Amino acid sequence: MKAKSFIATIVFLLLSITNYAFSSAGFLHINPDDSTEIKTIQNTVVEAYVEGIFLQGNATLIKKGWHPDCDIVIFENGSLAKLPAKYWVDRFEKNPKPLDPKVTYKFVDVKVTGYAAIAIIEIFSNGKQIYTDYMCLYKFNDGWKIVTKIFYAFPK
Repeated sequence: MKAKSFIATIVFLLLSITNYAFSSAGFLHINPDDSTEIKTIQNTVVEAYVEGIFLQGNATLIKKGWHPDCDIVIFENGSLAKLPAKYWVDRFEKNPKPLDPKVTYKFVDVKVTGYAAIAIIEIFSNGKQIYTDYMCLYKFNDGWKIVTKIFYAFPK
């Protein structure tokens, strides 16, 4: 039951952000601070995710950008599983080795509404796309934090 409630919350958040992004207000009313926020969000995702997990295997970077209660939601064989972000922290505290130092990335989009945001990023290894990640973030007193991640893993 908790999984259904969690999924409903994520779907609501994604639909709310998408609805704003495609509304006339979303395109006609451009907040001058959005470009700064978008850059800050991109930096958070790159530092905490791309560098923290793939390029460096650095638990300190992960802790800086992932909220401690964050879950990575995995869709596999029609079912959902949750992997706490703490898994990566624990793994890299024990063995600080990069997951894939050949990774590159490209942001598809970043949308911000107040203290909520979504970042879509594509991850490549050796030039081949391996993931499309959807990162939901909230802005806390100490900055933007990834609070949920869903993804699509391309077939190997």
